[in-house]
Amino acid sequence: MKSLFPIIGILAIFLSVSCGKKQEIAPVSDAVIDQPYQELDSTAMYYYNGGKLQWKLESKHLKKVLADTGHVLANPVRLSVYDSLGKESSRVLSDSGSTDSPMQKFCVWGNVVVHAQNGVLVKSNKLNWDLKKHLVTSDDYVQLHTKNGDVLQGKGMEAAEDFSWWKFLHDVSGRFPNFKERADKGEGF
Repeated sequence: MKSLFPIIGILAIFLSVSCGKKQEIAPVSDAVIDQPYQELDSTAMYYYNGGKLQWKLESKHLKKVLADTGHVLANPVRLSVYDSLGKESSRVLSDSGSTDSPMQKFCVWGNVVVHAQNGVLVKSNKLNWDLKKHLVTSDDYVQLHTKNGDVLQGKGMEAAEDFSWWKFLHDVSGRFPNFKERADKGEGF
């Protein structure tokens, strides 16, 4: 009987060690992360100013730094901009986009297409939008189509956010269908 006690004692120690809580190993990333961030899939963000909807951003993937709730990176971008009456004034589509911390400046890049409410269609690789100045700018090549079929293009552009006016900065060219007929009627260009 004396010989069974050491064996039972060893067996009890073995069972208590093997039946205890298993320690899980925490996952380790190879990536260096400076600060915590949040990633969201299939999301929409709404921005209101005094109860009026200013814009709505829809994206399949959104990443934002937790310490800086304003700075956001989204891809792809589907941005709807609204006028003071709540009517959609333009729709912006692009591969990617980001905003600054106060959410007053936006940059969209990669296959950018803007459909303005007045019938203007804008294509570029990159556009910047300043919400405070109500201004859209680009240093890249920009192509603009009007509802009359005019096609204007150039490098660099400044425009109102609703594309009620615009100007190209360099290397400007264009096509104006029925130019003589429209000029004779006194239509503006």
